[in-house]
Amino acid sequence: MTPRLRLVVPVVVLAVVSLGPLARLGGITPAAVAVSVLLAATALARHRAPLPALGAAAVLLAVWWVGHGLDPQRLLPAGAVLLWLLASVADRRPVREVVVATALVAALPVTLAVLGLLGRPGGEAVVPLTAVTVVAVVAGRNRRTRRSLLVALEERAVRAERERDAGARAAVAEERTRIAREVHDVVAHNISVMTALADGAGYALDADPERARGAMAQVAATGREAIAEMHRLLGVLRADGETDQDAPAPGLAQLDQLVEQVRAAGLAVTLTVRGAPAALPATAQLAVHRLVQEALTNTLTHADGARTARVSLQWRPDDLLVQVTDDGRGGRRDPERPPGHGLVGMRERFGAWGGTVETGPGDGGGWRVRAVLPLDAPVPA
Repeated sequence: MTPRLRLVVPVVVLAVVSLGPLARLGGITPAAVAVSVLLAATALARHRAPLPALGAAAVLLAVWWVGHGLDPQRLLPAGAVLLWLLASVADRRPVREVVVATALVAALPVTLAVLGLLGRPGGEAVVPLTAVTVVAVVAGRNRRTRRSLLVALEERAVRAERERDAGARAAVAEERTRIAREVHDVVAHNISVMTALADGAGYALDADPERARGAMAQVAATGREAIAEMHRLLGVLRADGETDQDAPAPGLAQLDQLVEQVRAAGLAVTLTVRGAPAALPATAQLAVHRLVQEALTNTLTHADGARTARVSLQWRPDDLLVQVTDDGRGGRRDPERPPGHGLVGMRERFGAWGGTVETGPGDGGGWRVRAVLPLDAPVPA
């Protein structure tokens, strides 16, 4: 239903329904029909100008009633539109206008009460009319409160989503910058090796051709590895700043040292390697090292009651399966703690190699990080 129909249809229904009691009571006249239709029509302004519409309806009903000698039986059923408009004022307008609107509607039961004190009929309707007036005000204010709460919740959800997206983008940018700095050292090392091998091959070209040929083959292999690294950095902007030239990028060989560091912090960690290791580029080793480091750090800081952790590397024919599990209670992290960017970094690193990272409760409790790194991932174009 369109907004215009939602505005008009209830008014038409009210106008038609209000004529029914008039017909049953034998009081239906052209004037009564006209006034009833006009009273219902005032509800068309219930959204844009509810208080003026209520004032117009109150004046119209008062003129009709006074013209019929304040006879309670001549009150038109369409006068119920005053309660509808009162609820609209309570819903859409400030408290000051709600007080004015309530006073206008309350004038009817007050008048009936005065007439009752003067011995006129109609005093028995004071209590129900007062009750429905109060109900209309309460219903309108309650709807206003619910709508305000809904709007606030929607704005909060939109703001939280924007902040989350902005945080994720910032985390990705920061992680890419860090990857670029680390891989820069690897690429520079490969180029240095290629230069040294090429110089040696040039000197040995005449004296030992076979040795020179082997050196050039190694130059080609190293060059392909360097090209693969640079392809992976395509589109990643490296922030200006100093690069740590003292320590090489950590890889699989440094996992034992990492495990010993975590053990020294009080967490019993075991490292298991199964299968036949395959050659893995430096940045791929770096991705594995960083994943294990992040997972163990999360165990130390977030896993409630964790005493042991297990790091497993399983070399399979087509990929490397890396799993880090702990025995923390409940298998869940603290929901009140704001999420960090560690998982974003894990997925960013493994995603560059076509790998995947999954996190969740372990089969026997605690928490598990499971990552798969293809061994034959194509070089991104």
